[in-house]
Amino acid sequence: MKQYRIVLGIELGLDFIRIAEVEHREGEFFLSKVAERKIESIQADELVKTLSLLMKEETIMSRIASVAIDTRMTSRDTIDIDPDLGSDDVASFLRAEIDFHNRFTGKSYIPAYEITKSRIDPYREVFYAALEKGLLFTLRDTCTRCGLELQFVDLDHSCSELAINKLVRDVGNYTLITVKEGQVEASLCSKGERIIYKYIMYSGEPFYFITKAAQDLDFRGKIDSDKIFLTGSAADSFLIDLLRNNVDERYELLNPPERMQLSSIASENKELAEHPHRYSHAIGAALK
Repeated sequence: MKQYRIVLGIELGLDFIRIAEVEHREGEFFLSKVAERKIESIQADELVKTLSLLMKEETIMSRIASVAIDTRMTSRDTIDIDPDLGSDDVASFLRAEIDFHNRFTGKSYIPAYEITKSRIDPYREVFYAALEKGLLFTLRDTCTRCGLELQFVDLDHSCSELAINKLVRDVGNYTLITVKEGQVEASLCSKGERIIYKYIMYSGEPFYFITKAAQDLDFRGKIDSDKIFLTGSAADSFLIDLLRNNVDERYELLNPPERMQLSSIASENKELAEHPHRYSHAIGAALK
């Protein structure tokens, strides 16, 4: 029996919603629709109004959705742990760590974690992210009211990693850097597995912080990346040219649509044609 389903990837930013509808066809992916719209707040009524309008305007067929959350809405970090800790002990340790950092906020968080491949004797490194419960409930409520079944919620950066792993089959080792206003985050991946993750808060121009993040990952991971992909709202072709001409020719803008089949509607979308990397998070969510 042929596997066929349609998934709506939803990227939730601080002030926008971006969507990408992807049809899954026997291991191939067909990008049918993309769109975005500004939002005034991250409240259920506002999200329902905006998402419903986008779905109506774009004639969205999918009834299942996966959401890519801006990492700036989460509590996350990388910390070193005893390598002999079991999974229950790691979870308890992280819960205490998250509670400590957020004890004055009055908010409750739902954590997830991943033990990365990076190791600094005698410790192992854990990357964790925690989503505030109220936001998760808002997302569930929004999807239900829009007639969608919420399938997954993940970090936007992780969704772009998935887009690379699913679509860019000719790269073994890569670095992914997401550039936003005030933040650069980067991960080094090998054969689809994340080796190291880090993020840097910055002010001013991101050029120095991008190169620093890439160099730090290369040094710690002891792996040469075949390519260094850039994505995110503050990435653009000017920044890529600057990096390629002055630092390293491996830099390139992440472009998931070039590895997909596109509908005529998606092919004619001017924003997608001019800034395809901006849809990498939503596309990655839709590939879940």
